[in-house]
Amino acid sequence: MICQKYFLTAQIHNPIMNLDTPFDLLMECGGCGLENLISAFSPGAPAICNQCRENMMAYDIAVTHQGYTCDSCERALLLKNETDFVNGESECQCGGQSFTEFDIRVFTDRVSKAEKEALVDADDDPNFDWCRPAPDHVAKEDYNEIFDDDPGFS
Repeated sequence: MICQKYFLTAQIHNPIMNLDTPFDLLMECGGCGLENLISAFSPGAPAICNQCRENMMAYDIAVTHQGYTCDSCERALLLKNETDFVNGESECQCGGQSFTEFDIRVFTDRVSKAEKEALVDADDDPNFDWCRPAPDHVAKEDYNEIFDDDPGFS
């Protein structure tokens, strides 16, 4: 009973399980297997693979992945089950070799619930123009000066 109580306490105080503060997330894509590092991940933030552009949270990661937290830098690692990982031998990018395993089902539950809340509250600016990110105060006759000031043409 004491071990279970300690485990639950560790899960609650672990910043990965709280999801209150952003954390670094290293996740293997369920589609292509590429390792993706997402800095300052928080619920509601997109977790898109850099290679195949899939939403990595759309996979059933509770079944296909294992979850660890680096004790040195508190980075979350979501690794595929077939990835060889040995606590004390495997190494984090920070150099740490001590990890704490976390319950990935609880993690995915909390992320999916928080993600729904964050997406409902999302407010898109209808005045944002994706085609013209430059400031509006630039006069049309100054258009060529943009290229003339570029140090690459000197």
